Order: sequence, then structure tokens, then C-alpha cells
Amino acid sequence: MRSKRVVTPPIILAAVLFLSLQGEAFAQGIKMSAGQAGVNPGAGLFAIAVKEGFYKKHGLDVEILKTNTTAAVQAMLAGKMHIATGAGAAAFVTATLEGAPPFVLVGSWVNVFPYKIMAQKGIKTVADLKGKTGHVGAPFGTIPDTALRFALTRLKLDPEKDVKLVQHANADPASILAAMEKGEVDLVAERRGYEMLLALPGLGIPWQQNGELVSQSYLRTNRDNVVRFLRATAEASSFYFNQKEKTIEIMTEYLGRPRDETEYAYNQYKRWADKNHRPRVDTIKTTLEAIKKSTPKAATASAASFVDTSIADQLAKEGYYK
Repeated sequence: MRSKRVVTPPIILAAVLFLSLQGEAFAQGIKMSAGQAGVNPGAGLFAIAVKEGFYKKHGLDVEILKTNTTAAVQAMLAGKMHIATGAGAAAFVTATLEGAPPFVLVGSWVNVFPYKIMAQKGIKTVADLKGKTGHVGAPFGTIPDTALRFALTRLKLDPEKDVKLVQHANADPASILAAMEKGEVDLVAERRGYEMLLALPGLGIPWQQNGELVSQSYLRTNRDNVVRFLRATAEASSFYFNQKEKTIEIMTEYLGRPRDETEYAYNQYKRWADKNHRPRVDTIKTTLEAIKKSTPKAATASAASFVDTSIADQLAKEGYYK
């Protein structure tokens, strides 16, 4: 009997070749550019994700770009950046209200003002702040400034009348402490040698501090990329809570600070960060309240329109938030 010759149709060969190439592309990782907005202990989950290979694990080849929120907005509008990580929402909300294509918050893990009010030893109560000079610890209009004004208002002190708020010429810890020692400043958010008067998270003021923001158009066309990115962030968060020593090692390098300072910051942020990264509408309401003087449309804007919880809800069902 003659052996029959099996002929493989070209279409099948083409399909096999396509699948092979597709697998190779997947192994290389889907390229994403992420803006690292800000350098602080609450923004550093991306550093863990890079160091521990979580982005690669989830099929991504992520380029981290150091930036700030304002620059991130411009880069994302220009299509040069896909997602902002470690970011606060204020600049993105403002841009949207001023007519830019809309941005949306898809994940958030620090949802309070992560600051403290530190005072000289003679100041024992919040009432003692009246008539005193306070250092904002950052330029006016920044988040620390916003946080302090919200806190004073919540404590029934008028930040415009009851306390004199100043900016120091060089807003770094050493110069702030020097000013305090000279008696030039009575109120400052620094820890060494001064007593903590109040931790702002205890006031219960919701504020979106650190999370991920994307344009609605990118989310619509590349949702799977964003899901992969947030899975990596969720794993980095779990690592942060459960691997203290390794986390401090990574964060020390990321922050460029001595280990003891990094451990202090880690212990603070661990109390203030959320394990579930589901974004909250009430944090955006506070953002709208904060910007309504400079952006009048914020007074009537819907906070819910800036929040998309669908991916966080999906990840919760997948078991990523524990």
C-alpha cells in the first residue's frame, strides 16, 4: 500500500506562524509609559513593582518617567504617557474642567492628607495656634498648603486671619528647623525635636493623595493594559504591608534618605494607606472644594464623573486586595 502524503494547508501554517509571533511579543511585554508623580513614601509602590518584577509578571514593559502632576497631564494629553502613578487628582480634575479630554481615577491607596502639624513645646492645644506663625512646609497652592488650610478650618481656625502662614525661602527640613529654632516659625510639619500637635488623617478629611489616573480615551481602548498595571500595583501594595525590611530597603533607595528616616516614614504611611485601592468619590469632592476658587466649574461638577471603580472591583473579586 502506498503511504499517503499529508499536505498542511498554507492557511494553517500561517496561523501557527502568527501565534508564534504573538507569543514572542507577549513575552517581551506590552509597552506602557507611566509618570511617577512625586517622591514620597506613599508614591513608591511603583518602585517595589519595578524591583520585584511585578510589571513583567503581568506582561508589561513599563517605562517609568519622573514627573509631576502638571507635567503628567500635558504628557498624557500629548499621547507621550499612558498612566500617572503615585499621583493626586487635583491637576487632572482641573484640566478636565478647563476643557481637556477627561481623566479618570482608577485606583487610589492613600485617601487622607498624610501630614502632621508639629509645634514648639509651648504649644499644647490647637487653640494655642491662634496668633502664631506657621510654616506650610511647601509652596502656597501645593497639597501640603491645601491640607493645612483644610485642617485649620475643620478646627474652627481661619487660616487667613487666625494664623499667619508663611513660605520659607528654602522649603527643606534643615532650613525649616533652623527657622523654628530662631523663633521665626511656631508651626511646622517636621518631626525632629518638636511635639506632634495633630495628625491630619485623624480629622477624617477625605483626600485623594496617591493613586493611578488615566485618560478616559486610553482606558476605553486599552483597558486590559490598565488592568495589568493595577494588578502589579496591588501586588506591590501587598509586598509593602507584608515585607517590611525589603520594603524599607527599596524605599531607602527610592527616597534617597537615611534608613532611619525611611523606616519612620514607612511606619507612618503604613497606618494611613489602604489595602483596597478602590477609588473614592468623597476624596474627589474634597478636591473640587479645594480648587473651586481658581476653577469655578468645580463648584457644580460631579465628583463621581472623575472616578471609575470597575477595575478595582474586578481585582477585589480576583483576590488581589486582602
